[in-house]
Amino acid sequence: MNRTHKLNMLIAAVLLVTLLFTIYGRRDAPNVSQSPPAATSVSSAPVKITFWNVETNDLRQALLNQSIQAFNQTHKAIQIVPYFYEVETYKAKLKLSMISGKMPDLFYYWTGESFKYMVDSQIIADLTEKMQEKPAFMKQFYPEALQYATYYDRLYGLPHTTSHVVFWYNKRIFAQYGITPPQTWDELMSAAQQLLNNGIPPFTVSGKERWPLLNWFAYLSNRMGGSTPFQHAIKKTGDFTDPAFLEGAQLFRGLITAKMFVPGFLGLDGPKAEDILLKGEAAMYLQGDWVAEKMLSNPDIGYFRFPTVHGKGDPQVYYGGYSSGWAISANSNRDAAFEVLSSMFSMEERKKVVEASGLLSTVKVMPLDRNNMNPLVYDFVTFIEKDPVDFFGYYDQEIDPHRSQLLLNAVVTMASAPTMSQEEIEDLLKQIR
Repeated sequence: MNRTHKLNMLIAAVLLVTLLFTIYGRRDAPNVSQSPPAATSVSSAPVKITFWNVETNDLRQALLNQSIQAFNQTHKAIQIVPYFYEVETYKAKLKLSMISGKMPDLFYYWTGESFKYMVDSQIIADLTEKMQEKPAFMKQFYPEALQYATYYDRLYGLPHTTSHVVFWYNKRIFAQYGITPPQTWDELMSAAQQLLNNGIPPFTVSGKERWPLLNWFAYLSNRMGGSTPFQHAIKKTGDFTDPAFLEGAQLFRGLITAKMFVPGFLGLDGPKAEDILLKGEAAMYLQGDWVAEKMLSNPDIGYFRFPTVHGKGDPQVYYGGYSSGWAISANSNRDAAFEVLSSMFSMEERKKVVEASGLLSTVKVMPLDRNNMNPLVYDFVTFIEKDPVDFFGYYDQEIDPHRSQLLLNAVVTMASAPTMSQEEIEDLLKQIR
């Protein structure tokens, strides 16, 4: 064997080792955003835990920042480094991180097919043993909440709130025109037409963000057919041409052709849509209870559940549920990241969030003290804790990412097209596959 051949073999061996380390070594390598584990490090530098969240620019973000600051002050060996991103930016950034393998240590997630994909791709840390090591901590959670982050009998995330999409309405406008909160779709349409006849836009919505429009389509299709058609769509044993979706789409289109939404709604973001209701420039707003604190800081704002429609759906089944939470990436320093989660989910922290925001917790913090809360927020929490009998999940999160984008685009098309025949609606929904 000559020297050239030996040299070539040596180079090939080095390249092979490098390739194997790149492919397999990354799975167990620490995230580049953090320091080595404190237990084995010779340095006194703290472990840095990168924490990605959705930017809300409201009380929720302020409360989370307060919790992070308090943690950093009392835990010198671990420091949280938070990042907040606008929703669509966050989704795109998370996808890129999954591809690159450079995930944050802790991150915000939505339950559904997208989260299951991350579980199947071994991107997320299994929390089962960590929770079993802290039985008292685990018992703080409602068992059904943890089921929403459980796959293959293993726990992969901790849902932090229970969300509900409700109608928020301007009580002053309703009183002016003698309108009471409608209980049926016909009553809602009658009230909306009365308002429209008097120059008041019935509904405001942040169409720019797409998913708030989906609130309407989801509720209408669920009220028409119950939860079964969408469960079939999730499992691909059915699709969006089920009569419940077609009928829901037609009712939604009826709102568009009747000009029931505020002018320019397709260009509105969340804060602008909310301010329109608060200022009395529209009468109603269909949105989640994450806006409860903002809405109920105004005594003119009330709330009611989405009404019944002539179909199979139950009016006490709410759009929402245990839909979001926090997870640890597989490459994180799991001990440090779990210590952060344990702090964020303490009874004290979660009770503080509920009392300030009105968002129900996945941790058993009830009963609350009315004296510590805005009385209107307390009354809302009391109502929303008791009224729902079940949930159905967010359509764009429950299905796979590809169909999710098709669905969101379809809803925008239905909201923006000047005219659409029944056949065109059906053709549009057929494409969501």
